[in-house]
Amino acid sequence: MMDSRERYELELNNPGYDEAYKAKLTGLSDAERENSFYTDLSFGTAGIRGKMGVGPNRLHKYTIRRVSQAVAKYCLDQSNEPSIVIAFDSRHNSVEFSREAAATLASQGVKVFLFASVTSTPELSFAVRYLKATAGIVITASHNPKDYNGYKVYHSTGRQVLQEEADVILNYYDQVDDIFAVKVQSFENLLMQRKIEWTPEDVTGAYDDMIQQAIKDPTIREKASNLKVVFTPLHGSGGRGVVRALEGFGVKDIYPVESQFEPDGDFPEVSVPNPEDPAVFDKARDLGDEVGADLLIATDPDADRIGAMVRQGDDYVLIDGNQMGAIMLDYLVQKGYRGEIITTIVSSQIVDRIAEDYAQPVIRTLTGFKYIGEQMNQGNPFLLGFEESYGYLNFPHVRDKDAINAACLICEMAIAAKAEGQTLLDKLYAIFERTGYYLEDQIVLTLEGSEGQAKIGQMMDQFRQQGLASLHGKPLVRKIDYLTDETGLPKENSVKWIFEDDYWVAMRPSGTEPKLKIYVGVTGDSIQRANFNLRESEFELNELLDT
Repeated sequence: MMDSRERYELELNNPGYDEAYKAKLTGLSDAERENSFYTDLSFGTAGIRGKMGVGPNRLHKYTIRRVSQAVAKYCLDQSNEPSIVIAFDSRHNSVEFSREAAATLASQGVKVFLFASVTSTPELSFAVRYLKATAGIVITASHNPKDYNGYKVYHSTGRQVLQEEADVILNYYDQVDDIFAVKVQSFENLLMQRKIEWTPEDVTGAYDDMIQQAIKDPTIREKASNLKVVFTPLHGSGGRGVVRALEGFGVKDIYPVESQFEPDGDFPEVSVPNPEDPAVFDKARDLGDEVGADLLIATDPDADRIGAMVRQGDDYVLIDGNQMGAIMLDYLVQKGYRGEIITTIVSSQIVDRIAEDYAQPVIRTLTGFKYIGEQMNQGNPFLLGFEESYGYLNFPHVRDKDAINAACLICEMAIAAKAEGQTLLDKLYAIFERTGYYLEDQIVLTLEGSEGQAKIGQMMDQFRQQGLASLHGKPLVRKIDYLTDETGLPKENSVKWIFEDDYWVAMRPSGTEPKLKIYVGVTGDSIQRANFNLRESEFELNELLDT
């Protein structure tokens, strides 16, 4: 097996790479060369995602060509007349990458439908189903920093590919010894030959119609004009889709953050375009104070995740992903809706407590909405899918999290609460009064490069072997190792410890970033006690991590 230096020399001396690419190669420092060439980009919970640059561990047009050759073979295995839908977000190089993918696939006999402008991930999922395509691709790195991009692959049902499907693609990917062996025609010629077509305009209209069908309370339209909403798409693809959706069911007072409304891959007004981060709401808060908004909402660059802040007195309070999932679930079951609640192994235990009151099943999957989408495909009545990382879905029009759909439900719930003289925070605390106070948090360790990956592996091994006998005085009830135990789920490098009183800890490497994630959940008989229990539990865990 070649080392990073040998792989670097091989690319540098390959006449197929253009001069601009080679100029970037020669400009690498020793550390950059090592991190760019020590391994290949791999499929995680959301396909391929990584920093843009040069080398096999970076995303660039040649990486896109290589993985697209593999996806083409996968599509040709699935159908004699395969087709694929491709979308892209507002990131740098997303247009170029989408066209490189389209040309590579079309050159190998796969019919391509390409969105002409930035498009949300949920609309891509919808389009795959609507056009009955063999697969789908979206060029996005979701909420990652601006130097990242990604390549997510979708199954014909509209969910992201599962690991066994990703393994087939990766097998083909590994077989690509020479990316220049397949002749790729020009994008323009393929467009003229209609081997690539722009996605039909009726797709967006059909998607918008489905969003309106997902409204849960038909009478809400009569009260919708009472809500004031500030909205920011954080320079991403969700702007017009969210506004159309909210206007569609009667919300008139929508105040976009104008300086963040247009797509911009620099994300100039936020450090990271992640709606989990309260700092991304700074401009929205200023506008909210100015107009007296009830609610602030922010979507990430590909509009599959959404965050919300609710007015409390003179300030706005962020409702986290677990809390919003709980509010959504409580609202839906109180409205009489029934079905499976599908969430993940790292989401709050409060879901189970709410579901118990209404005898509704809770299905827990591994992390990644693709597993939620696969569970939806089993055909059972569906109520709600959500992840703690601000991803929600409450209607089966797609098989991925949908921030546009979620924006409508959040606003619908806020309208209903306001009609009762309440806010979504009041609704959350009413749930806490019934179930007890549930709080969750994450400890995230960023460990980049080959040394970082080795450190993550060492820490996972250490915690597997040593375990956790208790957490903040709560004894261990059960340990679940998703890599070695028989859980009924696919094997994954994750471990979960469950303690008395619904305390829990889970540990897993991120599938998309060089991070080790430690999730912790606690309970308490008041919000003050729950906060104290959370702080103490995190202190214990940090001490263990430092040893």
